[in-house]
Amino acid sequence: MKNITKVLAAGLLFMAFTSGAYAVDGYQQLANELTEAGAGIQGKKIAIIPFSYADGRTGATKDGSVISERLTIKMINMHKFEIIERSVLDKVMAELKLQASGMIDASSAQQLGKVLGVEAIVTGTLVETSGGQIEVNARLIKTETAQAIGASQVTLDKNWIGDAATPQAQQPAYQQPAYQQPVYQEPGQSAYQAAPVRAPSARPAGSYGFFDIIGGGGSKSIDINYENSSRGVYMTEVGFAPVGISNGPYSSIKMPKLVGSGVGPIGFRVGGFGSGSMGGDFEFSVTQNTVAPQKITGTRNGITTIFNLPTTDNYLTMTSFGLSGDILIRHLGKSVDPYFGFGIGMSLNRIQLPFAYGFTNSSAFTRPVDDFGLGFMVRIPVGMRIKIDPKTHLVAELRYEMNSVSFTRGSISGESDHVIAQGVRFILGLGFGM
Repeated sequence: MKNITKVLAAGLLFMAFTSGAYAVDGYQQLANELTEAGAGIQGKKIAIIPFSYADGRTGATKDGSVISERLTIKMINMHKFEIIERSVLDKVMAELKLQASGMIDASSAQQLGKVLGVEAIVTGTLVETSGGQIEVNARLIKTETAQAIGASQVTLDKNWIGDAATPQAQQPAYQQPAYQQPVYQEPGQSAYQAAPVRAPSARPAGSYGFFDIIGGGGSKSIDINYENSSRGVYMTEVGFAPVGISNGPYSSIKMPKLVGSGVGPIGFRVGGFGSGSMGGDFEFSVTQNTVAPQKITGTRNGITTIFNLPTTDNYLTMTSFGLSGDILIRHLGKSVDPYFGFGIGMSLNRIQLPFAYGFTNSSAFTRPVDDFGLGFMVRIPVGMRIKIDPKTHLVAELRYEMNSVSFTRGSISGESDHVIAQGVRFILGLGFGM
């Protein structure tokens, strides 16, 4: 029980550490969502233009410059695009007389694309909110067509000293902003009209939930330990006919590394990922493990002993009902998300030992033993999600599993018995995006 408590504590500490270590800040969220939207142009040059306030206030240029500069650093470190240096961008905008006018329309966006050789520009508006925060509405615009191909919205803390974020006094109702976002001309129109602002999606880009139906199988190594510190354990009462050795009693009879087989886990799980790398799931599954007749090396009171398991039936059948959860870490891809993780859980297990004696069926000391025991589960999954479309996923996973179960063969004084099943299982699943 002490070992189980230590493993549980380690698992909880691991979850707490990874949850904090992989938190995504607002600037990283902007970078992630704009990068995902620009998957078709990754590897190409882009320019990030300083943001401006949507209400057209003047004298508050530092806010937009600081935000665009921090976003630039995040996107440079992602190594997905070539980012134009700020000094080069300022020079070109001055030459095109965009710096003074602050006007970036569809024609200007195309000019920037040609002069700078960029495939897209990142630009956006700022909105001052309560509590010293700034709402950032960013867009990724393809320069060739002046089409917005992606958008992201976050709220950031204003944690720098600089320009006062104060609206221009007595500003006319329809005055153009000091730094206007792109406007686009519809075919056949004689003047530019403001492009409609796409409302932010309810779920950040790259995030999704899932419901999986899973099934799998694989071999396991199974340890069976009988221990009794008061009356002891006899060989004949756990299914063995001693030949040339004493029947007991022994304080412990241990049979490690039995070759087990079976089916499962079969079940379902519900989980999801945020816009970053962190995610998780909860799983309910059923697994059955059996130990067929075999010859193994074990111990009785620490003395090495050869055990020949009875040959007329399985020595052990263990059916496990598990409820568990995983912390998952993924690499976000366009159609495939590889992941790994760590999970813990609890299990309810039916232990069937047809050759062992106990008090599980009646008040008489008889066989078979048919008992229930609680177990502690640990697993390490490594797999991938293949996104056929947003609502249909295929899942392939290889996982290490360990299930440690305690039982007693009924009301036997001093008895403390264990079954430990561990090994690697291969899982296939059909997922439904949510």
